[in-house]
Amino acid sequence: MKENNALIILGMHRSGTSLLTGLLSQVGVKMGKRLYAPQKGVNEKGFWEHEDIVDTHDELLLNLGSQWDDLLPLRDRWWKDQAIQPFIARLDKLVRRDFSDAYAWALKDPRMCRLLPLWIPILEARQAQPTFICMNRNPFEVVASLQKRDGFSKEKALVLWLSHSLSAEFHSRGLPRVFVDFDQIVKNPVEVLSKIEREANLVFPLSIKEAKENINDFVSPDLRHHKADELLKHEDEALPSMAHELHRIFLEMTVENNGRYELIDNVAADFAAYRKKWNVELLEQIRNLNQEHADYRIKFFRIYTSWSWLLAKPFWLIEKVLRKY
Repeated sequence: MKENNALIILGMHRSGTSLLTGLLSQVGVKMGKRLYAPQKGVNEKGFWEHEDIVDTHDELLLNLGSQWDDLLPLRDRWWKDQAIQPFIARLDKLVRRDFSDAYAWALKDPRMCRLLPLWIPILEARQAQPTFICMNRNPFEVVASLQKRDGFSKEKALVLWLSHSLSAEFHSRGLPRVFVDFDQIVKNPVEVLSKIEREANLVFPLSIKEAKENINDFVSPDLRHHKADELLKHEDEALPSMAHELHRIFLEMTVENNGRYELIDNVAADFAAYRKKWNVELLEQIRNLNQEHADYRIKFFRIYTSWSWLLAKPFWLIEKVLRKY
């Protein structure tokens, strides 16, 4: 039996990755010591995200002049930059701290779709046996969810879905992976978990049969707030057409996980051509604004995590209370 099984959940924000990761927790897969708390109206059953790792991802993106909802691609071979190496070391340390003795463990953060190149050597260094679980959901449902939660335009949400999905597929290509679909999870979570167990060639710490009641209780109809057939039509526009085609290909790969690379590469080429049509001067302004915004957030992050701030924090809280009276 394999040891040190790492299940890496890849999927765009609002695509059901929290649901999938929560289900994995029901069969004994470890998630780490510190997870982000559930949030009412957003993810009431939990995000299932490792707090220290997500915070490191955010800080790393800031140092690249980016952030989670950046429409621009990261620069070429960014993971080779010397400035990125301390983040790789920090992530490696967190994996050793929380998962060194785990038989099966999982990481879920949508940022990993873009940051996957730096994770491959970390997993190799830890001698992990990774399986990349590629989460697919109708992009127009993701769009509706992002519009409601973040106020994004349809175009921005589709660009983010395409960039995350294409990046995750490209950087996990040729590695052990499983494609799953949100609709399939909602309809039959036991079947999807059985598929992951089988294709990842592992045995979950808790048997699916033993956990079946908890698995079915975890998936409830109200987890699905948006249905594509009630929302957006497939308009005769480049961006929705690309998203629809990629979603269709990924659906096929949930049934037969091989090939189709030429079809995916065609979508990637169309998406790259679409991006090239963006106004060059405007893009440069966006990059500069992103960098300026990142610089300020880095300064704030350093102040907020400094010893002086942490030591003074109780006094700030007392002052805040006293101001009410």
